Amino acid sequence: MQSIRNSILSYVKLRRPTERFLFNSDEKARMQLSQWMCSSTGRDQNQITKRVVGLVKKFDKIDASKVTETAHFQKDLSLDSLDRVELVMAFEEEFSIEIPEEKADKLTCCAEVAKFIVSGAEQKNMEKS
Repeated sequence: MQSIRNSILSYVKLRRPTERFLFNSDEKARMQLSQWMCSSTGRDQNQITKRVVGLVKKFDKIDASKVTETAHFQKDLSLDSLDRVELVMAFEEEFSIEIPEEKADKLTCCAEVAKFIVSGAEQKNMEKS
């Protein structure tokens, strides 16, 4: 815990009074900070959808002009199973999540991916509360 604290402090370069506020033993303050940090990461459905669409447009095997929120990965964008695996790996890396294989097979468009990411974030927040 001490090493994590030092890493964060060196990265953010906080002054001592702020440091005491952030790392005190008050659980309520930690929860508020956690909620604030989670809400500031862009977990809003529309922002997530835009990020997913942007990521798919950057994928080198896809014609970016065909990418929409509802474009089917296999039918509309002509992705084979290996391409879809690469795309899922890109989603996992971009959003720091893990998508189980059985769920990944069911994600067929950008809107479904965004919905999965948002529901996973909401579920984690509910588990923490």
